Amino acid sequence: MNWLIHEARILTAEGEIIGDAWIKEGRWAAIGRIPAHAKGFSFPAKGAYLLPGLIDTHVHFREPGLTPKGDFYTESRAAVAGGVTTVFDMPNTLPPTTTLEAWARKRALVRGKSWTNFALYFGATADNLPAIRQLSPKEVPGVKIFLASSTGELLLNEEPCVRALMRHSPVRLLFHSEKEERIQAALKQWEQATWAEVPDLHTRARPPEACVESTRWLLEEAQQAEVPLHVLHITTAEEVALLRHRPAHLSAETCPVYLQWSAEDFPRYQNLLKCNPSLKYAADKDALWQGLVEGTLAVVGTDHAPHLLPEKTLPYPQAPSGVPSHGYVLPWLWTLGQAFQLPLAFWIEKMVYAPARLWQIQGRGPIQEGFWADAVLFDPDGTTTVPPMEAPTYPTKCRWSPLAGSSLRGRVIAVWVNGTLSYANSLFIGRPAGQEVRFAFP
Repeated sequence: MNWLIHEARILTAEGEIIGDAWIKEGRWAAIGRIPAHAKGFSFPAKGAYLLPGLIDTHVHFREPGLTPKGDFYTESRAAVAGGVTTVFDMPNTLPPTTTLEAWARKRALVRGKSWTNFALYFGATADNLPAIRQLSPKEVPGVKIFLASSTGELLLNEEPCVRALMRHSPVRLLFHSEKEERIQAALKQWEQATWAEVPDLHTRARPPEACVESTRWLLEEAQQAEVPLHVLHITTAEEVALLRHRPAHLSAETCPVYLQWSAEDFPRYQNLLKCNPSLKYAADKDALWQGLVEGTLAVVGTDHAPHLLPEKTLPYPQAPSGVPSHGYVLPWLWTLGQAFQLPLAFWIEKMVYAPARLWQIQGRGPIQEGFWADAVLFDPDGTTTVPPMEAPTYPTKCRWSPLAGSSLRGRVIAVWVNGTLSYANSLFIGRPAGQEVRFAFP
């Protein structure tokens, strides 16, 4: 199905164009001015922004094995509602994606049910380097290394194994960067405490020092690394300072949850904001913003990690770590950026152009003739209201968010995935149109 999008403010990599766009056979056929012979269904933009679809390189869609919390169909659909058209899914599922067979089964499971385009990470263990060396860099976006224990059973903190991966992995390495020994010592001290006794309980149980020591070690080891490295969910001011001296082949991200809240918000939210790494303090949040603006933190990934609300209301030791992010990503980021007067182009850089460059995504990213038509029509002056807890209108399966009841600036009007209109005026349309992402590696 072809589309003619009329009277839009089109954000291209070269700047803003006011005009029309033509989607033909799933790709951009003309931008700005369309030829007289162009045919397709008409969609009036009425002056709204036509943006490239967001690329979220850090999600946990819970399939296989954890599908009561979420599955690829529900969570990718929620992503589309928030303006995301491509996701990279993490390997800490049941079973974990740590063998070639498990990766192939997961790929087959996802095909045909994802509303977004997708790629699937591989997980590192102490003994699966032979399998990792067989991964295709055209298909696999990276290998996830948990240097500290978190959700799931993956943990690899044996330094010789990590160094071997830095030499021999054919794909990018991604790190959950916390020092396991620091985490275990802190947990022994704090895990039986309560929120009433310790208002910043989770920050004490997973302290800043665990992140700083781990990221400092990674930066030291990166000097000898022969593959690209990416440090996930940065949370501390000290890490931002360290990363200013990173080598060119190492990149880093932070997440919206750390830009919105800090440990000072735990008294209100408690387990609802329990995630790993933990929220740090207000000064750390300020440093994350500075790191984003100056470019030290290249990417924003959501770390979307749904859990059921009854799980999150358990006592602190039993409550799982993770916060859902999808359903409202673009309005959420746009709202957060208002305090810094950040333009839409800033978020497109962090969640489209930078991921597309770093991962060398084939045919996706900017609105450009010949590229796949992944796009969001966005009204920056509109309003998006996040439903109350457990409302049936939540697009995620877990049906809650720390943003519940919030009024966000901006509204996603429509979303195209591979040229297919998948979402318009708060309704999902047709069937999932997501495709597997390919990477432009030799």
